[in-house]
Amino acid sequence: MCKLVFRLTWVFLACALGFSATSTSFSQDWASQGNDEGDVYLPTGPYNHDGSGFYSGVEFIFMKQTRAIGTQNIAFNGLVDSAGAITGTPGTFVGSGTLALASNHLGRTSYQPGYRLELGYRTPEGMRYSVSWLHLNNHRYSGGASFAPANPFVGANLADTFLFSPVFNFGPNFAGAPNRITIGGAAAPGAINGIWNGATNMTIDFNQQFDNWDVTARVPIVGMDTELARTYAMAGGRFSWFFERFNWRTESFNIDTAGNLTGSGAFNARYTNTLSQRMYGVFLGSGHEIYLPGGVAANLELTAAPLVAIVKEKAKYVRGDDFNQAKRTNFDSKLVLNGTAALNFTWYPSFMPGMMMRAGYTGNLFMNTVYMDEPVGFNFGSIDPAYSKKLFRIIHGCNFGIGYVW
Repeated sequence: MCKLVFRLTWVFLACALGFSATSTSFSQDWASQGNDEGDVYLPTGPYNHDGSGFYSGVEFIFMKQTRAIGTQNIAFNGLVDSAGAITGTPGTFVGSGTLALASNHLGRTSYQPGYRLELGYRTPEGMRYSVSWLHLNNHRYSGGASFAPANPFVGANLADTFLFSPVFNFGPNFAGAPNRITIGGAAAPGAINGIWNGATNMTIDFNQQFDNWDVTARVPIVGMDTELARTYAMAGGRFSWFFERFNWRTESFNIDTAGNLTGSGAFNARYTNTLSQRMYGVFLGSGHEIYLPGGVAANLELTAAPLVAIVKEKAKYVRGDDFNQAKRTNFDSKLVLNGTAALNFTWYPSFMPGMMMRAGYTGNLFMNTVYMDEPVGFNFGSIDPAYSKKLFRIIHGCNFGIGYVW
C-alpha cells in the first residue's frame, strides 16, 4: 500500500507538510556552493537567509493502526421458545445454534488517512521550538448477520432465519415485537420475548480515531555538527488520544393482522461501547540529519515517553426510538510507555528558498493500553463488558508534505 502512496507523492504535495527547520541552513549552504539562481520571494514576505524565523507546514499521512478488539460471540442462528408455544417447554432453544455474528467479523484492517500540522520557530543559533498536531480520521469497520444465513438449510420451521443473542435482565420496554412467529398459520403473541431473541437483522461496527499533540524543543548537540551532518537533542510534552467505539444494532419485525411485517423503533435496540484513552506525559529523544546530493537531506528522529492514561469506559443499551436506556460508565488510569521513530527525506528546492518538501515513514508504539476484550455486556441490568491490557499497539505509515520558513 505504501508503495502506491509513494507513487502519489507529487499529487499530495500540494496539500501536504515538511518541516525540519534545522536543515534549512543546508539550503543556505547549497546556495553558496555555486548556485547562481536568483532569489524568489513568496507574497508572504522575504525569506530569512540565515534560516531563522517562523516556519509552518501541513502534511498528508496514511497510517495503519492495530485494530484493538477481542473475539466475542454475539449472535446465533435460531431463537428461544420463551413461552413454550413452539415446543411445549418454555426456554427451549429452537434452531441450529450456528454462530452468526462475532465481534471480530469486521473484515480486513486497512490504512487511515489523516494530516499533521506544525508551527515553529528557529533561532539563529539553530534551536527549534514547535507545536504539532497529528490527526487520523475516524475509520469504520463493519459487519452483520441477517435472516439469510450462510447455511442454506434453515430448518423445516425456518428457525435459522431468526437470530438470538443472550441478553438478559432487561425490562418490559425491551420486550420487542409481540408477534414474530406464526403457529399453524396464526400469530402467536408473546411467544418470543426480548428484542435480541427472534431478531431479523444485527449489524456491528467498530470505529477508531487517533490524535497526537507534541510541544517540542530541539537543541543542537555541541561538537557533533559538521557542514554535512548534525545531531540534536529533543524534549517536550506529549498528549496522545485513542478514541474507539463499538456499535451493535438489533432489529426485529412484527407480523400484523394482514400477515405483513412491520417495523418500529420500539422493536429495535442499539448497544454502544465507547473507550476513550487520553494520555499525558513528557518525552525525550534525539535526531540526526545528513546532507545528501541533489538538495536532499535525510533525517532520523527517535523519542521515548512515559504517559499517564486517563481511561473512560462507557457502555449503554438504547431502544430504537430512544424511549428508554441503560448505561454504565467507569474511569481508570494506566501507565503507558510510548516510543516513536520517524525517517524522512526532505528536498530544499534551490529555486524557492525557504521551501521544504518531505516524504517519509513514521512508526508509533504504545505499550499497556486498554482494549475491548469482550465489547458486549449481556447483563442489561448491570452492563459489564470485559476490558484488558494490550501489550503492543502500533501505528505506522507514510507521510508527504510541504512547509515554509517565513
